[in-house]
Amino acid sequence: MYKMIMVPTDGSGFDREAIRVALRIAERTEAKIRLVRVLATGAIFDMTATTGGTAGSSEAVQSGRDAALSELYALAAECRAMSKADITVDLHGGPIGDVLQGYARRHDVDLIVISTHGRSGISRLSLGSVTDSLIRHTTIPVLVVKPAASYLNPQINKAFKRIVVPLDGSTLAEQILPRVMALAKIEEAEITLLNVLIPHSYSQKEMVDPNLPWWDKDISLAQAYLFRVASKLRRSGVTVTTDIVIGENVAGAIGDFAGREGGDLIAIATHGRGGLARLIRGSVADAVMHSSKLSMLVLKPDEVAAMETSPAEEGVSEEGVRADLIPA
Repeated sequence: MYKMIMVPTDGSGFDREAIRVALRIAERTEAKIRLVRVLATGAIFDMTATTGGTAGSSEAVQSGRDAALSELYALAAECRAMSKADITVDLHGGPIGDVLQGYARRHDVDLIVISTHGRSGISRLSLGSVTDSLIRHTTIPVLVVKPAASYLNPQINKAFKRIVVPLDGSTLAEQILPRVMALAKIEEAEITLLNVLIPHSYSQKEMVDPNLPWWDKDISLAQAYLFRVASKLRRSGVTVTTDIVIGENVAGAIGDFAGREGGDLIAIATHGRGGLARLIRGSVADAVMHSSKLSMLVLKPDEVAAMETSPAEEGVSEEGVRADLIPA
């Protein structure tokens, strides 16, 4: 179960859906919640510097920190009014992605809950790119909350009642299963294991009807695989169903299926590739993230991270103050 939940907040108000979800999970697991805000230092504050020196800039930085800290306290007070969860706030300065990653590791965070809206421009830099960074550079599961309604009337379901888990037969994809099981028990959700079959031969690409004879072997193998995995999960008392779809665009097939079948959440493991490798090889998780309207639980497994060069924990800039809330 989850013991420490981190919710990055940027003060924009778009993080409220993630906070609601985090509070719900915390109440059901007795987990602690850390609301963390990072003020980006450097160019943003330098714009306030006066021609006569840095005094104006320093005052602006301090003023910004004071205002952000006040907002954090107010946000925590609002959360306490609707929840009994143990809430702490922290304010830091530095590169947002790096600071959040280091913070999560040092404080033994086992779930990150963050809102994103797939926006562009400045607003996307605030949350969207941070989400991408956390997924690529941490092995902590990231629960990305996407509200189903408009910005003017954001609403989130009371619980994730149906979780769609894409599996391709690989051990990487299966690494998400323990996390899904934990969340399904918390939310009393049903799990649907999904396998997307990709047409390989010319005949398959021309005719994707699953009733045609050349699909028999592929479908039988997929059914046997999903049955084995589902049987193991059912032993823990969770309701599990399985399904198979055919399509050349795996990410599109996953998103379409989840939307069509009333899914509330898509849970998927990822390589978390960045840079050139990401552009060349792509990422199903990344494609689903940016195309689907559903919330997602994304995990970069430890085995994948061990094969990569991790960002150094030392030298992370954390200019700021720790603000443990005084009990109400």
